[in-house]
Amino acid sequence: MREEPPAEHSGLTRRRFIGSSALTAGGLAVGIGARRASADPRLTLVPLGHQPHGLPRRQHAWTKYLAKDAYGNPLAPHFDRLLFFDVRGTPTPAHARLLESRLRTLERHFRWSHKGLLFTVSWGPSYFRLLGIASPIPRAKRLSSFEHPAIDNYDLCIHLASDDEQRLEQIVAALILGHRLRGVGGSLSLRPALIWRATRTGFTGAGIPAAHQNVKGIPAGNPVPATSPLFMGFQSGLRKNQASEDAVTIERGPFADGTTMHVSYMREQLDDWYRKLSEQTRIALMFSPETTPGGEQLITEDKADTTADAKAIVKAIEHYGMVGHSQATAQARKHGRPLILRRDFNTTDDDYAGLHFVSLQRSIQDLIVTRNAMNASGAHLINKQITATRNNGINAFIDVRRRANYVMPSRVDRSFPLLPGRASVV
Repeated sequence: MREEPPAEHSGLTRRRFIGSSALTAGGLAVGIGARRASADPRLTLVPLGHQPHGLPRRQHAWTKYLAKDAYGNPLAPHFDRLLFFDVRGTPTPAHARLLESRLRTLERHFRWSHKGLLFTVSWGPSYFRLLGIASPIPRAKRLSSFEHPAIDNYDLCIHLASDDEQRLEQIVAALILGHRLRGVGGSLSLRPALIWRATRTGFTGAGIPAAHQNVKGIPAGNPVPATSPLFMGFQSGLRKNQASEDAVTIERGPFADGTTMHVSYMREQLDDWYRKLSEQTRIALMFSPETTPGGEQLITEDKADTTADAKAIVKAIEHYGMVGHSQATAQARKHGRPLILRRDFNTTDDDYAGLHFVSLQRSIQDLIVTRNAMNASGAHLINKQITATRNNGINAFIDVRRRANYVMPSRVDRSFPLLPGRASVV
């Protein structure tokens, strides 16, 4: 991980910033320094600007605005940026007005779609402590016996996604450093209200991981298939293996029409995955031991006979001494559907193959239930060939480095939710 002083204190030039890992798909940038800084004296009420008509009330309403594959499965935007901030000083209605004005400018300038720009704003437990109120979501914690992640403590996370990576780079530079965005009048800088702390980058989509595979964690020889959407070589986001947006939406209370978000940074250790395992074994560990080579390409949805069926997983444990990743996680379902909606993507941050795991769920407990299922922690009681990280899905090939939980309000409440006085200016 490459560290730099916070952008507002470092005197970064545009050349240094654009050339740094903060804006490229090959690195991760972190601002360090005082946990809090005093309020910016220049922070005053800025013009709010209008919001385009027709935008969904839910920030996380992306599915309708994504491209689809031949089977009708939504395709994630090709490129992503996660921006992490702390609040500057004590939050005031002027903080909320500035953030909301910047977000509305983005909405006016870019169409709400994968071809334009999709984004969400979510808030961590530390923000609510700053307000002196109980956090609606718990602080993140380790979710398996074999992981030892650092727990992030950022106040908010902005997730940007688009098929146009250059557009994302320009938007990030505008938000963090205040550089002018072509066609946009006025500043987009968040610096008067927020302190930038970190940027994480990534991508997904057929052929993109293969073009970025010359990094640590992936063996030489270009083993990532040329058309794979992810580093591990297989598709994701199948029909029925994702919760719907309706299912993850909070139904009532101050965060109605919102959701919760979990963000993890995982390094992928794929040397043995590609060097020591046959294609059949990789397929078995990713899907199920019953899935045959070539068969995984025919899977267009999570089929109950090889995944969600509890009898099938017991058979896999007893007969094969192996559990598939999809097979294990599929045990965490409600009415036949998963509990979480994944919006994860690969990364080469730190010059290392990795995954930024982004999941949406109605409650953080839904994520915990899903991860517990993925751990298949009781399998060793049936077959000693299976341990927490041996013959157990993809557990042996991921190293969870960071975790964090956030709450994502509805669009109307996204800028400094629950802040006293915000309703009078936003």
